[in-house]
Order: sequence, then C-alpha cells, then structure tokens
Amino acid sequence: MIRSVRINNFVIVKQLDIELENGLIVLTGETGAGKSVIVGAIDNVFGGKIKPGSLFNDKEPAVIEVTVKLDKKNALLIELLKKYDYEIDEDELFFRKEISTTLRGKFFLNGRRISNQIIKEFREVLLDFHSQRDQQKLFDNNYQLEVIDAYAGLMELRKEFNELYSDTLLKLNLLKELEAKEQNEQDRIKLYEFQLNEINNLKLLPGEDEQLQAELNLLRNSQKIIENSLLLEQVIYENENSVYDIINGFLARFKNFESDNDHIKIAVNNLESSLVNLDEAVGEIQDLLNFISVDEARQTILEERLNEINSAKQKYKLDIPGLLSYAEKMKNAIENFSSGKEKLVNLKIELSQNRNKLLEIAGQLTEKRQAASRKLETEIKKYIKDLAILQADVKIDFTKAAESGSEIFSGLNSTGQDEIEILFSANKGIKMQPLKHAASGGELSRFLLTVKKILTNRLENKTIIFDEIDAGIGGKTANLLGEFINDIATYHQILCVTHLAQIAIFASKHYRIVKTENTGRAEIIITSMEQDERKEEIARMLAGSDSELALKYAEEILTEREKIQ
Repeated sequence: MIRSVRINNFVIVKQLDIELENGLIVLTGETGAGKSVIVGAIDNVFGGKIKPGSLFNDKEPAVIEVTVKLDKKNALLIELLKKYDYEIDEDELFFRKEISTTLRGKFFLNGRRISNQIIKEFREVLLDFHSQRDQQKLFDNNYQLEVIDAYAGLMELRKEFNELYSDTLLKLNLLKELEAKEQNEQDRIKLYEFQLNEINNLKLLPGEDEQLQAELNLLRNSQKIIENSLLLEQVIYENENSVYDIINGFLARFKNFESDNDHIKIAVNNLESSLVNLDEAVGEIQDLLNFISVDEARQTILEERLNEINSAKQKYKLDIPGLLSYAEKMKNAIENFSSGKEKLVNLKIELSQNRNKLLEIAGQLTEKRQAASRKLETEIKKYIKDLAILQADVKIDFTKAAESGSEIFSGLNSTGQDEIEILFSANKGIKMQPLKHAASGGELSRFLLTVKKILTNRLENKTIIFDEIDAGIGGKTANLLGEFINDIATYHQILCVTHLAQIAIFASKHYRIVKTENTGRAEIIITSMEQDERKEEIARMLAGSDSELALKYAEEILTEREKIQ
C-alpha cells in the first residue's frame, strides 16, 4: 500500500505532497488538467522511462519519493527484501528517484542506490498498473495462463515447476559444457598419444643431431679430403724438391751461424719447430685416412636420419632437448588423465529424473488448470454480463506445448506443458476468436476488470492503479463499473484516474487536480475534497457544470452511496 507521494520539479508539478490511504483513491479533474502526471510520477519511481519534458524547470533536477507500507504478509515482497539484504523490521519502504538535468535517473530504496532491474522487481510485487495501454497484456498468452494459475491457486505448484525447470536447464547447459570439455580432453589426449608415439619412435639421443651432422659433413667431403691428404704428403715428403727437404736444407745451413746472432738462433728454432709441426700435421692426416672412406651407403643413412630429426624439430619448433622434455610432459598428461565420463553419466541420470518429475508436476498443473478453467469461464461470463456485455461467451482453449530440439524439454515450457488461448465473443452467434481479435477497447477494459474482480482475493496485496481505464464507458455500464472497482478496493488499495462520476462516488478519498498558470507557465494543484467540494466536483463530472440541478443530483447519489457503505 502506498502511503505518500512527494513530487518536486516533475513535468507540470513544481512541488506536490499527497497522503494516501487504503481503499479507493480517486483523482479527477478537467480534461488536460494533469491527472495522469501523478500516476506517471509513481510509474517513474518504479522503473518507468524518462521522457523529454520530464522537468518542470529544466535547470534543476526532479525528485520523486514514494513511501510504501511494508506488508509482512506479502511473501513475495519479504522474499525480495531478503534477497537484496534489506531489513524487514521497519514499517515502511522509501522509494526515491532523482532525474538529472540531462534526464538521467538514479533509483534509491531506503537510501541505498539500486539498479533499474531491481526496482522493476519491486514494482512487480507492489504495483499493478492498468491503463488502456496496459490492457494489451491480456493478449499475452503467458499472462492469460498466469490468470488461470492464480485463480486455481496453483502459483506455488507453478513456482515449484519453474524452479525445477530452471535447475534442469542449468544441468542441461552444464552437461553440454562438460561433454564439450570431455571431447576436447579426449581429442587432446589422442593428439598427445599420437605425438608421443611419433617422438618415441625417433629414439632421440641428446646431441645426436650435431654428431650426425659432423659425420655427414666429413663423409660428403671424404673424396676431396683423401685426395688432398695424398697430395699434401707428396708435396711435403716425396717430391724432388719437397717442402721437408727444402726446410731441412736451410736449417742445416743456418745452424752454422746460430751462435753468431740471436735472430739466427731463433730462426733455426722456428725452422726445427716447423719440421716437427709438418710431421705432426701429416700424422694427423694419416690417422684420418685410417678410418675415412667414401661410403655412400653410410651417407644415405645419415641423411635420412637427420631428415627425420630435422622434420620433428621443425614440426614442433623444438630442439632435441625440447622434444624429449615435451615427450615427458605428454607421457605424464596421458598417465594422469581422468575421464569425466562417470560425471556425465550421473548428470544424465539426474536430468532423466528431473524430466520425469517435470512431467509429473506438469500433468498435475494441466489437470487442475483444465478443471479451474471451466469454472473461470463461467465466472467471467457471469460478471462480464454485469458490465453490460450480455451475450458474452468465453472459452479457454488448451494445446500441448510444442516439441523442442531438446529431448529433456520436449513437450514442456517454463510453466508446464500447456499453451492456452482465451477465446471471446461479445455477441451471440459470432464465432469466438482469440481475445486480441475479438474485443474492442471498451470490451477489453471490462474483461480486464472482470478478471481483476474474480482474482481480487487470490492475489498478493498490491496497489492497483487505473489510469482512465473507463474511456468509452458511460451510462448504466459506468454504474456497474464503479461497483466493480469498489468491490476490488475491498481487498486492494486502488488509485484511479477517472472522468466518471459513477466511479468517483465510491472513493474513500477524493482528490481534484486543477491546472493553473499563475506563475506564467502551467502547474497543477491537488486538493483533497470534503463533502461539499465533492458534491461540486461530482456535479461537474455529471453535467459539465455545478448547476443547481446537477448539484442536487450529485448530493443524492453521494447520500445514497453513503447509505450503502
């Protein structure tokens, strides 16, 4: 229940405070007086869109505050407060919206800033808005099903089903995720097994490629090495004027003079050393010739082996130590691999059990919905006739939910296994059609009010807001409409913007909205009316003026109304 509304700098409201009470609160005034601004302010506080022109003075921010009684019997509200860590010991909730000069909004609950999404959750459990635009939700098959479930008292069972459905959906998504992960792991291990086998088959040794390359280089040059070795030995020792003989001859000559000069002595020593070095060099070459040969078969083997090694190095972009390390890593991964198949099997069992339970609850919902629908059809026809649709006919058509690509959810949706359509005809002999095709605006208003009346004591206690839902209605129907709304107000606080005196006379609190231009621009003033003022307003609403006749009639119907109360 809304206890108060405070508006500052919003649309055509400079400053306004209004206290509300239980029952039917009516807002009336001339056409264009700004009656809907108050409803618009409440809508804004609870997540409504900010529109251009929302600021009375566009150089200052707007502030709207709504105080709501904390109804501790409203289980959905208590659950929501606990969800967002709000105290439930207090008696009131304070909702506030600030609209900046750049038309950006901030929402607050009990002084704590909250998101637009959260405020809309509170809107769902506290308010029930109905304008000509809001009537469109009657066309929504999901809303129609919600009406049936509320009427049949199935909201708890429906909630149980939905929670299980959500849990099943989470499990199904987890299954898909685990299956993909398991497949990826299996693919990874298969790749490791292939690569490990490939590397192991090479039987690599540390430094092997360097040793093989050196041997291969020697083999590739063996013919030239042999030829040059023989030529070297020939030139040094065997030729007529061999290098060895020439050096040795000069050595013998200079030895005769080595005692005469140190330079000669050093030269002699170097010549002796050169002969030793030549002997050693030729010895090394002769040693090489003992094991070197032209071996094409060995060369081919070396080339093939090096090609294998180099291909692996290039493929994995690793040297031999890196390949051996990678092989060890893959071996450990394969040995430590643990398949998730057991977890997948258990999850599939849980999903199968969930589906069976879903089908069981869905069956219960269908059975109870169909039984309740027959009674609801009868009640709708009864009450809508009271609103002057005398030949109305209503049928609630059930079809089974469509098959889906998922085996788990096939034939199910988030509300059970039913899809419904309310069929309606306002005139005898006219074939019933879906409500969206069969009802005019006025008929839709009356249909909605009929539903509200039927459900009024079955729903959580909300503030119901009617914004000119009576458009296009008058005469006897208007009287019936007033009684309808008054009946609903027995169970719910109702804030009603109306142009019908037949509704206004039922008000437990009646406010008049007047637009003034005293400040040079449009501004509204709201007045809480007592008996005499109400009489004048009712007269105006009935006759367009406060003539003596209109005032007399207004007094009569107000007096009659007081007697009924």
